[in-house]
Amino acid sequence: MGEQFSPSAYIAAAMEAQLPQPSNITHVPRNLHQHNPSDYQYQHGLVNNAPTMEEINSALGGLCVNNRNTYSTISHGYGGLPRYEDDRMRERAFVEARAAPRMYGYVSSPRASPPSWRGDVVSWAMDRIKCQNLQAVIEEGSPIFQARRGMALEQVDFIINSIISDELQLRQVCMNNHGTRVVQIMVENIICPYTKFAFVNIMRRMTVALMKNVNGNYVIEKCVKLFPPQLQIIILDEIARNCVDIATDKIGTSAIQKCLRHGNIFAIALLVTEISSNAMDLAEDPYGNYVLQVVIKMKYPSASERIIEKLCGQFVRLSMNMYASNVVEDLLRVSNQNDVRVIVEEIMRSHNFLDVLQDRFGNYVAQRALQYTQ
Repeated sequence: MGEQFSPSAYIAAAMEAQLPQPSNITHVPRNLHQHNPSDYQYQHGLVNNAPTMEEINSALGGLCVNNRNTYSTISHGYGGLPRYEDDRMRERAFVEARAAPRMYGYVSSPRASPPSWRGDVVSWAMDRIKCQNLQAVIEEGSPIFQARRGMALEQVDFIINSIISDELQLRQVCMNNHGTRVVQIMVENIICPYTKFAFVNIMRRMTVALMKNVNGNYVIEKCVKLFPPQLQIIILDEIARNCVDIATDKIGTSAIQKCLRHGNIFAIALLVTEISSNAMDLAEDPYGNYVLQVVIKMKYPSASERIIEKLCGQFVRLSMNMYASNVVEDLLRVSNQNDVRVIVEEIMRSHNFLDVLQDRFGNYVAQRALQYTQ
């Protein structure tokens, strides 16, 4: 059969000859992975005279450590070798390892390790370069938001819940130049009703701050635009309770107008009511008057009546105000004849009627009164 080998001599010869690695051997040197049947295995009779695993382990200084799950004998003569407890675990590990590079949008060699995004989505979203990569990954339908390519809803929900779990960081992301776009794409991909409800309730607590932020207001607008009325109400109710604070803000005035345009007619009813009830605070404000004009132009009879009721007794002064005069003109333009008569008679019977006619803003109100009074 050939020369007998001691364990240490066998290891040296095996490493030089690059003997094959059986499929279940996990603790052999890399240079044993190649297989050439014509080498030492047959030339020196190693198959029948192979040492036991204990001898190999001893020769290697204990590098190969057995566990309790061992084969008593295997085809190539090696002693009990460690293996997976379940072959399916090995198969699953292999599949996951091969799939990992593709999970993150990188189709590279099997040796390439996938980028680690876990726990870093927030920092990615607020980084100028990484934000673009994150958006591209989402748009292409990678596992972050793969709704367009059939990703499991459970996976989408898991990722979204991970993002919204930290309310403080979520707020910072929404207010970030790049993060706001990421969150908007996230909103577009929320499908599960429960996840939508959870997200809206998180948004409710930061609605006022986001409405007054140049980036954050787009997230609120997206929620109002895409979510069903029963979820719109949750956010719009918060806006309604803080309508004066938001409407008199430079950014908030534009944001609240967009909500009025995109919201469901039933969902925005409370917001319209609150804005109408605070007409006096908004009419003379440099920003609030625009919100009031939008409500008037929506032509809700009850809203116009409430606004006139709140402004009644102040139409002369308001007509000569740079901002409120626009509100009075809109009321004359869209109100019914009874409400128009109330406004015109109050101005005409005032001792300051001539002042209104001669005022640089009041004269426009007078012209509008002539135009819409029968």
